[in-house]
Amino acid sequence: MVDEKLLQELFSNKRSMIRMGIDFIALILGVVLALLARFESTWLSNAKKEYLLIYGSFFLIFYLMKKNGAKSWSFTNSLDVLDLVKTHFLTLITAIIYMSSLKLEYSRGIIILIALFSMLLQLCGRFIFRLNRNYNVWGTEINILRKNNKRNNINKKRVLIYGAGEMGATLIRETSFNKEFQYKIVGFIDDDLKKRGTYINGIKVLGEINELEEIVEVKKIEILIITISNIEKIKIKNIVNRCKEQKIKVKILPQVGEILSNSKLSNQMRDVSIEDLLGREQIVINDNSIHKLIENKVIFVTGGAGSIGSELARQIAKHNPKKLIVIDVNENDLYFLELELKRKYKDLKLQSEICNIRENEKLDVLFKKYKPNLVFHAAAHKHVPLMEHNPEEAIKNNIFGTKNVSEMAIKYQTERFVLVSTDKAVNPTNIMGATKRACELVVEDMNKRSKTKFMAVRFGNVLGSNGSVIPIFKKLIKEGKNLTLTHPEITRYFMTIPEAAQLVIEAGALGKGGELFILDMGEPIKIIELAKTMIELSNSTSDIEIIGLRPGEKLYEELLYDVTAAIKTDNNKIFITNIDRMNVDLNYHLKKLEEAIKNPEKEELKELMKNFIATYKEESYEKSNQSISA
Repeated sequence: MVDEKLLQELFSNKRSMIRMGIDFIALILGVVLALLARFESTWLSNAKKEYLLIYGSFFLIFYLMKKNGAKSWSFTNSLDVLDLVKTHFLTLITAIIYMSSLKLEYSRGIIILIALFSMLLQLCGRFIFRLNRNYNVWGTEINILRKNNKRNNINKKRVLIYGAGEMGATLIRETSFNKEFQYKIVGFIDDDLKKRGTYINGIKVLGEINELEEIVEVKKIEILIITISNIEKIKIKNIVNRCKEQKIKVKILPQVGEILSNSKLSNQMRDVSIEDLLGREQIVINDNSIHKLIENKVIFVTGGAGSIGSELARQIAKHNPKKLIVIDVNENDLYFLELELKRKYKDLKLQSEICNIRENEKLDVLFKKYKPNLVFHAAAHKHVPLMEHNPEEAIKNNIFGTKNVSEMAIKYQTERFVLVSTDKAVNPTNIMGATKRACELVVEDMNKRSKTKFMAVRFGNVLGSNGSVIPIFKKLIKEGKNLTLTHPEITRYFMTIPEAAQLVIEAGALGKGGELFILDMGEPIKIIELAKTMIELSNSTSDIEIIGLRPGEKLYEELLYDVTAAIKTDNNKIFITNIDRMNVDLNYHLKKLEEAIKNPEKEELKELMKNFIATYKEESYEKSNQSISA
């Protein structure tokens, strides 16, 4: 009835044994109090050992089944309380049925009183431990800290909290005993008018967000802290702009999924970042379809040390794969990713493999050894200017690397293969985009001649990915240098790294073979506006320098050849279009490229790529230098 492993864990943990001992002392006291309430001064003469033995025995069984002894009292929540109530309810019903079936002489009223008194005493124990965690009721440190806080409050910056919910209340509780908290919380503002005038942990809800300017002026607010989980990004932008006019700083708490469980919430506050303002609202992902796709499957992620590949690994790890194999040539980042995943997912069967996707022999060894059910192919050279200078490397890695991995997937009967593509593959103006378009043609061809389901996912720039514009701008601002921009009209689509990874995985679940998945990326963003916003958020004096378009760079990126031909999926943010072969003789062009990269000539390779990818056309660019003040 009770799991042997559970018993072993319970009796090997001293804290669990102490908690169980306290609970049974509370049960004994509950029996005594029940008898006192029923018989008063004659309780001892009316005491029957059956009450304690029978109720205690059944209580122990249900107590172990519900794992009550293993639960930390310092973190007791409503679910823990409910479990304790269930334990006593089951014990009460079972004890009454048992005693009635044996026709024992007993009082139902006493049994009910035993359940009530012992449960109340046990809840009191948990309440005291929870209270001590939050307020240190057993020590004097908190009293000293409060006295010090009263003296120091004069010098602390005055703070207003936006969001009188659970996270806001938790922040208030923590600030009462966190020595590192350097602010004086003056009040809350909240969109819920019903909360106006109420107090949360001693702090008053002063009004709603529409009254921000008035409250800031009256209460002399210096900092606003946003504590609303999953707040809309447009709302954050609006608040930042309003606070900028009032000359007050804005800080934000991480979203629920980003909160570090072993760190104080008040220590996780951060300044509002550019990602908070420019990231689109997260698309809704079908977790059930993703879970079915991944659970108990062997999965390869190529390019696993990169921005997208590493996030793919993190997302996949959540869904209980049979084995996750992360493949890359970057040993350092691969090693750190392995440490992170093993620390976060104790039961994850993870293997890191150093492999260059150009090496067919090593790929063959890995596919033969693990026989993956799914391959997420994120390995690629992606930096446009570098690939313009080294076209042979883009061709070797992107085209022939994809061909190698695809052929191994077919050879070892992989169920699904998902290619990570880019919007630069649409009407490409550079070698990188042209090679990614070629990758799409390769997987479409593989899909036609195999049982493996091949598909591609195309999206725009990823916020904060390695080598992207935001990290570069951040570094320049930190160094006090001007931000360099190639053209004042240049625009790009942006998405978050988790969103990109989730889309790739869901495409793997939705695909039936031969599809090209595209994400509705919203409106494109002007890079010059992004630069100005970053300078303002950083209170920097940097200017913006216009240096002219680089070789192969577009002013505007596209997502589809024909938007009207795209088909909506069940997720209304994800579209499908078929990969257009455009009557390309794939084998002919691959053979030509294979010969040319042996003795690479830049212009020859570009001409071969233009013959291969009919939509590949280089754009002319002009070099210019001008400075724009932010």
